[in-house]
Amino acid sequence: MHQVRWAKKPLPRAKWMAKTPPFPLWRRLVSRHLRRASPVVFNQGAQPGGHDALRRAIAIHLARSRAVRCSAEQVIVVNGSQQALDLCARLLLDPGAEAAVEEPGYPGARQLFLAHGASLRTLPVTDTGASIDGLTNRTRLVHVTPSHQFPTGVSMSLPRRLALIEWARTRGAVVLEDDYDSEYRYSGPPLPAMQSLADGVSVIYIGTFSNVMFRGLRIGYLVVPRELIGPFTTAKWMTDRHTTLLEQAALADFLEEGHLERHVRRMRRLYKHRRDVLLEELDRHFGADATIRGDAAGMHMTVTFPAGRGIRARAQRAGVHLAGTEIYYLSKPTPNEFILGFSAIGDRAIRESVKRLAR
Repeated sequence: MHQVRWAKKPLPRAKWMAKTPPFPLWRRLVSRHLRRASPVVFNQGAQPGGHDALRRAIAIHLARSRAVRCSAEQVIVVNGSQQALDLCARLLLDPGAEAAVEEPGYPGARQLFLAHGASLRTLPVTDTGASIDGLTNRTRLVHVTPSHQFPTGVSMSLPRRLALIEWARTRGAVVLEDDYDSEYRYSGPPLPAMQSLADGVSVIYIGTFSNVMFRGLRIGYLVVPRELIGPFTTAKWMTDRHTTLLEQAALADFLEEGHLERHVRRMRRLYKHRRDVLLEELDRHFGADATIRGDAAGMHMTVTFPAGRGIRARAQRAGVHLAGTEIYYLSKPTPNEFILGFSAIGDRAIRESVKRLAR
């Protein structure tokens, strides 16, 4: 899952790029631990589940921000959400087992499951999230992105979340809750994490700091049921021993000192403003001809233009690269559906890009 850049030729620079991400502060936190030269952050025999201080900080942060119920021991620190998915596939999927994925959905998940010998079942995504009607008794694992579905951007409704949890309860299946873009919600009340609703059901919560901070920070995490702490810790050790400890220590400080919450609040205001500018310009230039989904949260939205307008060719001639959603479908894709990211470009660039599309 990635931030989509859709401007091809040079456009006006963003006014507020200096606010993203917090590099000066991050350098100070890393330097702090380098000056201390603590053996903890250079210990090759460290706990494979993660730096203790970071695991505690993540557990506290998730309880406060997402109502996730867990102890520090249930947090397993990994190298981004992709490794989290890989560990889940290694431990939970036997060859030939059935895994369910969203349609359209994240290619990195379905490719992983296929690589581990699983068969795939697709769950069509509607305006209320992934449909669970296609699940069967053979389905052992379900991967969903309920907070901000990738790529459509829609959020899974509370009734559908509860229905998925109840289905998993009766079948003894595991749900992977990939909480993509949960930090940025702009309208409506935030929905609780599925993990907080899953009393006695195996819901594995997956999160990452790459999107909320910067892409080069390859630190993610899983929150696993207590009975899976041992298997996941062992699998992490067998894979690569542990995630870089220096950055884990700096990230623990970043969370404990409240920097992450302040950063998220600041970026939420910024991204909401840019989202509003994009919505305003789409309405100004295309009106009802543009069908928009997923604008209530996250850092991108999907826009479908009417057939016959030749929008992709027009965009190419105007110097704007449009990212289509075709690669996220296993079956027939929705025609003229594109992903528009708004977090990495400023107001003038957004206005100019949409104007070029409509010109």
